[in-house]
Amino acid sequence: MRDSYAVVNIVRSIATGLLWAATCILANPTQAMSDVESIYYYQKDGSYGYYQTLLNRALEITTPEYGAAVPAMYNPGDNNATEARGLSLLKQKRIQVIFLSVSYIRETQFRAVPIALEEGLLGLRLLMINKNTQPRFDGVQSDDQLRSDFLVGFNPLWGDYPVYQHNGFKLAPATKYNLLFKMLSSGRFDFFPRGLTEVWRELDEFNKQYPDLQVEKRFAFYYPYPVYFFVHKDNERLASRLELGLKRLQANGEFKRHFQQHFGANIARAALDKRHIVLLHNPLLSVDTPLVKPSWWPATTPFPTP
Repeated sequence: MRDSYAVVNIVRSIATGLLWAATCILANPTQAMSDVESIYYYQKDGSYGYYQTLLNRALEITTPEYGAAVPAMYNPGDNNATEARGLSLLKQKRIQVIFLSVSYIRETQFRAVPIALEEGLLGLRLLMINKNTQPRFDGVQSDDQLRSDFLVGFNPLWGDYPVYQHNGFKLAPATKYNLLFKMLSSGRFDFFPRGLTEVWRELDEFNKQYPDLQVEKRFAFYYPYPVYFFVHKDNERLASRLELGLKRLQANGEFKRHFQQHFGANIARAALDKRHIVLLHNPLLSVDTPLVKPSWWPATTPFPTP
């Protein structure tokens, strides 16, 4: 008998809970899941967490004007979906947003939200070298020497490969990521330009295999290479919403705090004020791409103007 009462009480509890939930939805229809818009993206790798958070907050902070919306992961059926695959999904409207570096072609094919999500930090590169070659870099007297006297390792499939071609560097192409570190260690080329968020993580990762690699001490490269949100050409509503959201996050200081939380330690470690920054031209950008001086730019170096 006691077991029968227990079952009845459990059933009553479940029924009461369901009734309460249904009442809440009817009383507050804006909270019903059917009224929450899903904004699909495909970049699920952990390295995109910074952009995913900005997307979520830009949607949240514009809820009063546009209604509730949440980022949602689209599963393309491929755990290693390429950049080209992501752009194809966006063109087909199977996803609504993508976060990628800017190029003239992308700005022509899609609607860009023209706010640099990482303040142009993707275009700042430190040079990974074999530590035995540091004396050669210590003897460099001009930027042109880095072009004429040194060989650069780079993947020709990466989007910014044309930047190094356009700026006159001698290149040693290699399409296999791991091979580039092996080639650098064995002296097949002289330096490997790496992003600020990549270089120390990679040195730690490959330290056992290639303990002779380090960050070069004198130089850094910079070329305008902002990362934007891109949406479909027809989705002006979402583009306007994301732009409004990002501007609000900038105005209330949240954007800057988020940036510092993710990149502040590496920027300080790079000691940019003690480096000579070699300025490179990016031929991939349109003349209309805005160039905004980032907050991390060292006071010791004039920011390039168009």
